[in-house]
Amino acid sequence: MKTFDPDFLKKLERLALHGSRLVQGGTGGNRRSKAKGSSIEFSDFREYSLGDDYRSIDWNAYARFERLFIKLYMEEREANVTVFLDCSASMGEGKPVKGVLAKKLAAVFAYIALSSYDRVGIAAINDKVSGQLPYFSGKQGFSRVLAFLDALPFEGRTSLNKSIASFNSLRGRRGISIVLSDFLAEDGYLEAFKYLKYQQQDVIAIPILSPEELDPPLSGTLRLLDAEDREGRPVEVEITPHTLSLYKKALHEYFSSLKNACMNMEIPCIQVSSAVSMDELIFEKLHHAGVIR
Repeated sequence: MKTFDPDFLKKLERLALHGSRLVQGGTGGNRRSKAKGSSIEFSDFREYSLGDDYRSIDWNAYARFERLFIKLYMEEREANVTVFLDCSASMGEGKPVKGVLAKKLAAVFAYIALSSYDRVGIAAINDKVSGQLPYFSGKQGFSRVLAFLDALPFEGRTSLNKSIASFNSLRGRRGISIVLSDFLAEDGYLEAFKYLKYQQQDVIAIPILSPEELDPPLSGTLRLLDAEDREGRPVEVEITPHTLSLYKKALHEYFSSLKNACMNMEIPCIQVSSAVSMDELIFEKLHHAGVIR
């Protein structure tokens, strides 16, 4: 994957991922944590106990109540941002290729997170976790992201439920999880979403479809082969206007169901075409959806 234009990266540095949860992690980030520290943002009072830092005593409260109270503060902590990148065989299809946009978008999310002093990890998934870039922080490590994404092949079958539920690195890491996929999995996606929510993640779903999946330029008698099962039997189909109408209706119903499930689980869901420009996707669609700010 070629590196991004420096001017584009500068624009990304002004953005941040929106996460509603208070996060837990190491020190040094830009997000509020439940951990109580000694600086940053005022949170609460409690009575003074032997051994507490006397510099935190609120003398104004003592003057009013004749009892010692200390100030508690809300520390700023880094978030753990996890990008789940669907690398199944179907993501290697389309013109433009769906997986190419997904890789670029994974790199963009990683750069925004690293620029915000968050920790980033990437999981390549198909029916399992097929590759992983462990969590790290520091914008100087962005080249690691590009090298990791470059080396990923598109192969295997899609199972978001199995692959995401097998990703153990989320445990104890409250944060943001982004799922980049065409979401065309036989076993669906609900169990994956439930698992991420159970792991206290703010989830972002981005279904990516190719232009020919959204509006197939097909006609006549065709033999169709499953992109994720090349050894399977081809299916002969007569493509007529009625067939295309039924296909578009089924596709619309499937992704309407996905969007409704996401809405019920408070998950932003932004469906995009693989032909969309990065500027339109980042600075219009994702910004308008509140995913970045």
